[in-house]
This record gives sequence, C-alpha cells and structure tokens, in this order.
Amino acid sequence: MTSLIAWLDSTPEEQRAARELISLFAQQEGRDELGIGQIRDAFSDLLFPGTSVIQTRARYFLFVPWCYSHGKAAQARGRAVVVRGEQQERELIKTLLDSNLEDAVGLIGRRKGPSIKNLPSTIYWSGLRHYNILTHDNDLGLLAGAGIGDGSTELSARIFADWDAGVPAPPVGFPKAVPGGFDLELAEAEWLRDRIVAAAPESVLAHLLDRRLVIPAGTSFAWDVVDREQFEVLDHAYRFSGVMHGASLLYNLLIGEMYDADATLNRIEDAGEYYRGELDAWIEDFVTPNLDNLQHWNIERMWELVLSTNPRIDKRAQLFVEAWVGAIRNGAYSGVANNRDLRRSVRAREERKGKQSRLLNPRMLATWSGASGTGQLAYRWGTVRVIVNDIVKGFGRDARS
Repeated sequence: MTSLIAWLDSTPEEQRAARELISLFAQQEGRDELGIGQIRDAFSDLLFPGTSVIQTRARYFLFVPWCYSHGKAAQARGRAVVVRGEQQERELIKTLLDSNLEDAVGLIGRRKGPSIKNLPSTIYWSGLRHYNILTHDNDLGLLAGAGIGDGSTELSARIFADWDAGVPAPPVGFPKAVPGGFDLELAEAEWLRDRIVAAAPESVLAHLLDRRLVIPAGTSFAWDVVDREQFEVLDHAYRFSGVMHGASLLYNLLIGEMYDADATLNRIEDAGEYYRGELDAWIEDFVTPNLDNLQHWNIERMWELVLSTNPRIDKRAQLFVEAWVGAIRNGAYSGVANNRDLRRSVRAREERKGKQSRLLNPRMLATWSGASGTGQLAYRWGTVRVIVNDIVKGFGRDARS
C-alpha cells in the first residue's frame, strides 16, 4: 500500500516520534486508522516499558554505550563525543555487515550500510534512559540525529560520558571486532536483565525475563505465554485489543464496500464479502467466548491505568472506545456488519482525517491494499519477543574467551 504522510515535524523530539510513526506504517498493527494509537501505546509502555517498535536486537543496548564511552570516544568531551561515537556506530554497522552473520535479523543498516541516516543511538536512546543505562538527562538519540556535525544545535555541547558504571566491557577491538554478533554473553545478559527489572520490576517485561524461558516463535500476543490473571494491565490490554479489533474490521468493510462499488478499481475483488466473513470470525473467536468478561470489564479502571501513562489521550478517542464497547455489550455485535449506528460511528471516526480519509477522498481509496489496520493490537510483542529471547539465550551462554 502507498502511504502518504503530509507533514514532518521539525524538532529533534518530534522527528524521533515521526520515525517511529513511519515505521508503524510497515506493520498491520501500527496503522492507526481509528485514532486509538495513543491508547495502544499507553498499554505498550505499561506492559513493556523502555521498548519501541523500531528496536530490533537486545545487544544494541550495549553497542550504543560502547560506541559513546570506549575507543575513539573515550577521551573526548562535548560535541567530539557525539561525532566520534557516531563514527563508531557506522564502523559497527560495517563490521556486522562484513561478518556475514548467520543471524543478521534486526541489523540496523542492513540495506544502506554505514551511510544510514538513523543510527542505533537514535532508536535506542529512550530505552537507554528508561533503564538508567544512560544515567544523565542526555538526549543521546536526538543528538545523533540532529545535525551535530554542522554545529546547528546547542545540544552538541553536552558531554556524553554518563553511563551506568556496571556496563560490561566491550570485546577487544570493538567496533571493528564484534565476536558473536548479536549473541549476548552471559555477563551481558545478566547485566541487561538486571537493568530492565530494576527499572520496571512489576512489568510483564520483567516477568518474562525472570522466567528465563525462550518464547516460542509462534506466539502472537503476550497473553499466549503469560497468565492474564497475574497482571491487571495485561487483562485490560487483552480485552481492549480483542474488542477494538472488531472496529478495525468494520472500518475495512466500509472501505471494501466503496472499493467494490467503484468500477475504476479492480485490483481487489469481493472485499466487502471478505470482511463480512472476518467479522463473523471475530464474533465467534472473541466476542462470544468473552461476553461475560466484557460485561464485567471495569472501563473506568482501564482509563485510570492508561491515563497514568499518558494523561493527554484524546478525549474523542476515549468517547469512541466507550461507545463501541457499550454497543458490543448491549448485543450490537449480532449483525455488526449492518448495524447503522456502529457503521456511522466508525465512519465518523475515520472521516476526521479529512483529505487523508479513504471514505472521503477517492484518491486515497485507490491506494487501499485490501487491509488497513486489520491486525489485532499486540503492543510491540514482535519486538519484545526478540529482545527477551536474545537476553534469555544469553543466560545459557558461557563467557567468550
């Protein structure tokens, strides 16, 4: 599908957020057609603090500190630390590329090489700060991506030496030598696990690391491997993910019906019929088995939790969610595909985008791929599974000589 982004924020912080937004467009889960992304992200932060969808492998939580505190950056100060640290990040990319790793999944710069614009530090800075690996209030990622070399920002004068004292030492020759690639050594895995658990001891992320079990590749959601009754937030996240999946499917049904009715559009056939079937499956697989759960769901408590993380969640999004959940509780799931009130509610929510709305703009309708935001919310689970497994596998690995 062709995605059109009509704006670009100018500040470094907004640019970081924009990069994550653009990355989200590559994932079904991330398409926020109905404007509930703030709620999704609040749940993600509660469940898996310090993570983001643009992180790839756990060892970058060590690679970045090593680049900015060892080698060429060790004796530097101020802007020179950033410049030399960035140079070492690019050397690291080249080293990993030249190593022909057996497991190269998640290699940042795999396609563009050392010339890549968004370096690992740009992607990992918030996690580094959240886990107190970067102990001072330094915006590492912002500096790395904010035009440091031309002196265009006063941030370039900051010092970059404030790292957790316990960061394991890099391998000899780093970044021109990276033995093991993304494989964490035992000491590295134990240290990283300790930093994460200390920063977020009550989180599902900490629980997964404490179990020290590899997460099977076939799992799609955290509740596939964690008992929801152990974690209040996870239970709310499960219900929210499941019930709002129906709204996303109904949105695609509306788009599919318009697409089917336009004689000039023929890349996709019988889209309306397909999504009617998907809604039937949603009722059978989620709604019917969870009717009692939904009836007794404490929505007020859910809002307390998500608003504690992001008190600026759009009120209109909250009202939309409450209206949708209320209708499903009242039996509107039966015949949902033809329910006028629900169709009107979803249509109004999507049409808020104006010219970017597929329901209002024929040009946008023509770009539809046949599925937009149809994936059930998983709250960064794909990223979390890889990072947890990287760390857990390190627990069973002897220190390298």
